[in-house]
Amino acid sequence: MSRPIVAQISASALHHNVGVVRARAPGCRIMAVVKADAYGHGAALCAPVLGEAGVDAFAVASLEEAQQLRALGLERPIVLLEGPFAAEEVDLALALQLILVVHDWRQLQWLEARAGAAAALFFLKVDSGMHRLGFDPSALTEIYARLRAFPAWRVLGLMSHLARPDTPADPYNQRQINAFAAAVEGADDRLEGQHSLVNSAAILALPEPHYTWVRPGLMLYGLSPFSGRDGADLGLQAVLSWRSKLIAIHDFTGGEWLGYGAAWQAAGPRRVGVVAAGYGDGYPRGAGTGTPVQVAGQPTVTLGRVSMDMLFVDLTDLRADLGDPVVLMGSAGPSVESLAGRLETIPYELSCRIQARVPRERVP
Repeated sequence: MSRPIVAQISASALHHNVGVVRARAPGCRIMAVVKADAYGHGAALCAPVLGEAGVDAFAVASLEEAQQLRALGLERPIVLLEGPFAAEEVDLALALQLILVVHDWRQLQWLEARAGAAAALFFLKVDSGMHRLGFDPSALTEIYARLRAFPAWRVLGLMSHLARPDTPADPYNQRQINAFAAAVEGADDRLEGQHSLVNSAAILALPEPHYTWVRPGLMLYGLSPFSGRDGADLGLQAVLSWRSKLIAIHDFTGGEWLGYGAAWQAAGPRRVGVVAAGYGDGYPRGAGTGTPVQVAGQPTVTLGRVSMDMLFVDLTDLRADLGDPVVLMGSAGPSVESLAGRLETIPYELSCRIQARVPRERVP
């Protein structure tokens, strides 16, 4: 590694957070969501650790993500959350022994045409009110009738997704819960009763019902899905510590302008550090002057505009030298949640922004 930037991933924090899922959803099977490169944390690193922690399955968004997990030698079930995107993908999905999520008639037709005699394994997704993916509940009777023509198929159960679990007091949650419960109540006996409804926010804030499978994503990485709350407030441990180093230091007498657009001017004597991190690494360009960072264990702020590969930090009142560590976000630095709040976005977006050129490193 030549450039001194790294995303450190704590194995012990991943183990701890799986334990929190178990405590909040006792008796449930855990479908660990590792799509989008484990929310930017590195699926190739996180998935094996989650496997060590005993999760029951992994969930991904594409065949490519599933292939990556299989290449790691992971044998646990893998769920393709959006199902196949083309008829040809059915064959590869079956070869990889994936669990499909079937959410529309076209996918069902692909299965009938290409996997009629195969032991296809899937969930049926029902639209309980989010109106993103899923069959209308009124269509389930016809679907059940069609399933009887394919005795080799295993349909684990129904799946749905809540739209507002991050605002748990919202009555829309109960409306969706009731709609899903009605669908479960009327489920055909061809289904194995392994239903799935809740994600991280619902696991943490909506005690009932969890059904057989829970689908934690963000909370596995120690991040909070709730505005104004950090993962630590929920008993979680931050998995990410995004770090770099000081690569240059400048002493200004006052009046000097800094960086692109000369967006910041030293009003008096100031000491400024340059950090090997920028928007090319996924650090948000909108994090201008005043964004918290940690330098050599001391809190300070960024100055001026973020460049593609570098950013500036204020060292005026700090003891800091070339090569000293800088924590951009996560453990031992500003929380991802606090930075998301500052930038008026969500933690999901910030962690998913971390680019592939930033190495992921497993730490205890």
